[in-house]
Amino acid sequence: MKIRYLFIFLSTIVLSFHSMAQASLQKYVGAEAGICFISGKMLEMEFIRGDIPAYPGGYSSTYLKSYMNKGYTGIKAEVLSRNNKFGFSAGLRYIQMNSSVGRNTYWTGNTNYFYLMYRQDGVNTEYLKVKELDQRTSYLGIPLEARFFPYNARLFRVYFKLGADVGFKLHSKTDVIFYNQSMDYLEDEVADLIGDSEPVSASVTVSAGVRVGRESKPSINLEAGLPTVFMTSGSSGLVNPVFGGGFQISFQIPIKSKVQ
Repeated sequence: MKIRYLFIFLSTIVLSFHSMAQASLQKYVGAEAGICFISGKMLEMEFIRGDIPAYPGGYSSTYLKSYMNKGYTGIKAEVLSRNNKFGFSAGLRYIQMNSSVGRNTYWTGNTNYFYLMYRQDGVNTEYLKVKELDQRTSYLGIPLEARFFPYNARLFRVYFKLGADVGFKLHSKTDVIFYNQSMDYLEDEVADLIGDSEPVSASVTVSAGVRVGRESKPSINLEAGLPTVFMTSGSSGLVNPVFGGGFQISFQIPIKSKVQ
């Protein structure tokens, strides 16, 4: 259901952007960079234990803490409506999703590692002491956005924006930080135990910001996004993203003046 609504929204933006791009309207191109801090739910991994109890049970999330963020840079083109109240943009983004899992010190006292079940053979079970698991996934993203300017053009101009991006995975890597560095040679084998990220990531963001610059002149956009809602849950093999918030800065230059 979420994907269906996202597809309808993206299709509307694409059609609006294409039709307006053919007209003699004000157009801009520019570069952007941003970061989103993400609240998520750590995946339950049966092979991870905060301790090695004498009885079965105990969820990994009881002992561990997780962290996740999304950083990106990209280029975009924007077309403004004839009355200068609406802007529609599209472009390309390089997106990196970063997630990590480590010991929750609230439960552990001075212990800064957890146990990862490496091998189980009959009655013999081998555990490794791990300080942290980190996963980085890179995506090639396509952002599509629509923004509304409630006030007339001026040097400082407030706007509200609804945007979405769909990312296609380029690369993913999982790093394992062992308590004992002599175990580093097992990193690739342990990383194979961790789930991989999904090939597609999608999110929708509602944001507000201010455009600094005169009409038809170079401008800077500063905005805060809250919330960012993730339409896909598999952007990481460690943490399922739920929602987030962050900041974006972009720079634009005009490429065609509006016909008066």
